Amino acid sequence: MKGTAEEDRRGRLAVYRPVSNNVNSPSAGAIVPGAGDRTDDRMAPRIPQPDIPSVTSSRSTRPAAAAAVPADEPSRWGRGVQNREEQFALKRLAILRTAAQLFNEQGFYQTSLNDLARRLHVTKPTLYYYVENKNDILLQCLNEAMQQIEPAIAEAERIDGTGADKLRMFVQRYVAMCAGDFGRCLVLSGLAPLDEASRNQLKPSYERIDRALRRIIRKGVADGSLVTTDQKMTTFSLFGAMHWITSWYRPDGALTHEQIAERMVELFLNGLLPRP
Repeated sequence: MKGTAEEDRRGRLAVYRPVSNNVNSPSAGAIVPGAGDRTDDRMAPRIPQPDIPSVTSSRSTRPAAAAAVPADEPSRWGRGVQNREEQFALKRLAILRTAAQLFNEQGFYQTSLNDLARRLHVTKPTLYYYVENKNDILLQCLNEAMQQIEPAIAEAERIDGTGADKLRMFVQRYVAMCAGDFGRCLVLSGLAPLDEASRNQLKPSYERIDRALRRIIRKGVADGSLVTTDQKMTTFSLFGAMHWITSWYRPDGALTHEQIAERMVELFLNGLLPRP
């Protein structure tokens, strides 16, 4: 499949671009915001924020010494800690995780900052101490997801094995990300609701993930562990299959995300045709 470099770039980003209005679809969220939403995006007086790696929030001016909190840390509002920066980081993460859950449940445009404040049992002005508006929240939620993907890329590229081995590792880690709150938000909300500046901050991360999977596939073709006649289409198909789990996976369902990843890998590697 041939095309210009610009067409290829658009194709990579389209893998993540929401196009459906159904909040239960993995491409949900792309509808026109209502007037009620705009009132929640008005700026409050600026209060310094901690630095957020990989993307730049205009509130990210807190000292760099702010404690890092794992992305999979459970939401805990007001946990007793000795360090003020750690407490700030925990509360910020609680806001982001709860916002991601609301975006996943209701859709980005249908969720207001009032909804978020009610879910957290805090006042709306309290939120402005940690975030600017919904755009800032979504930007940081997507960045949290990106930070979960980076170790998956590094681990897949680091292991000593065939391209098929690396693909198995990547799929396992990527599916785990998609099964989480921030991963679902990455797929269900995506870049579309963000303003242009925020989209431009994140596009390099999206393209880096795409290139990483393409490298794994190329290695597999080169070492004979994978066979494909169209590496670009294979990449898009793999991402599409992994993203689709956000529409049907449930933590209390019959399969864990580890089991889903393993079955996906077997399907990708073995296909549907019987072996001779």
